[in-house]
Amino acid sequence: MTRIVAFALSALTLASPATAQVDPVARDLARQALTAATAPTAMKMPIVGSEQPGTPAVANSSGTIGDAPIQVNGSAPNDTGYLAFKYGADGKGVTNYWVKTRSPAMNGYAAVQNGDRIVVDLWQAGTGAQTGHVGGTRVTVDNAAFSAGEVAGRWTLFTGTGIASSKVTQAYPRRYGSMNAIVANSYQQVLFPGGVNPALASAGSNFGGWVVIGAGAASPGFGPLKFLRAGAALLATPEAGAFEVDADARPYFTAADGIRRSIMLADTAAPTVKVLPDAGSGATATITATGTAGIVQLVTSAATRAGDLFTVTYAHAYPSASYPVISAANAAAIALVRNGYLTATATGFTVSQPATPGTTLPAGTYAITFNAPGA
Repeated sequence: MTRIVAFALSALTLASPATAQVDPVARDLARQALTAATAPTAMKMPIVGSEQPGTPAVANSSGTIGDAPIQVNGSAPNDTGYLAFKYGADGKGVTNYWVKTRSPAMNGYAAVQNGDRIVVDLWQAGTGAQTGHVGGTRVTVDNAAFSAGEVAGRWTLFTGTGIASSKVTQAYPRRYGSMNAIVANSYQQVLFPGGVNPALASAGSNFGGWVVIGAGAASPGFGPLKFLRAGAALLATPEAGAFEVDADARPYFTAADGIRRSIMLADTAAPTVKVLPDAGSGATATITATGTAGIVQLVTSAATRAGDLFTVTYAHAYPSASYPVISAANAAAIALVRNGYLTATATGFTVSQPATPGTTLPAGTYAITFNAPGA
């Protein structure tokens, strides 16, 4: 891209030294113009407006930006824009404006597009033979739908990793010279770590959750803290202190012994119970429980038969299996617990009696407690 330098010396008159003293500002402007005119064109940037180069003030400014002292011209998505400085003699303090526009013309405000870079600050340091990544920031357009001149933005902080791309097979195979540490989108959702540079969710996308302290989220899909399931995988080798989720969003934690253990979330929804025909004619069953623990009361009006007496169904099934344990909660239930048996699945369990003489129960009330962990 060829950049052209132009200095606007508005309202500038060089008076004769015989009649007036030479204006040092005008002399400096003239010197800069002559220097720039003989410089290689590839190094030139236009300086526009009536400001005095070398001073922090922006004269005649109005609105958001006023007159930009420096504009980089071009037609490519990432090389046009303004650099403006606002003098800090008001309540806002010193303010820098970095303004992106797709206009190739001076002071043009052609609309940007989704994903356009506004500004990138790169921080590097000497390594002895060359410079290497220390970090940087990047601001991009996060949505092409504009409202009253305002544009949705995305901010990224990236840091150096100390690992070159030639070492991608080492301990951290997806780390390169720099990695996005924090990415905030226009929904005020935050990702950290923000992923490998530039592996990010596309501009304008919903990250799926907020990082919120002391407040709830606004609507479904914006959880206070949410892990992205897409591509989620457990570490190849468990690492002490690591909290992880798999592609099904099941949580795990690895303790100091290096063993990864799944975290079972307590279910607060109540299970249900269904009385079965072998409990006898007129039998009823009620349940008082939370999650996968509680008490079942089986009331029979006739003798039971060998077979299935009642089934408990969990409000939410386990991923693979459950392992219930029952106990007698009254004297009548001792015989049922001693002689009966359980058939358990991931969704619940059934209490049954074997076809053995003397194992059926007379009419009565049988109270049975249960606790059903699972996996």
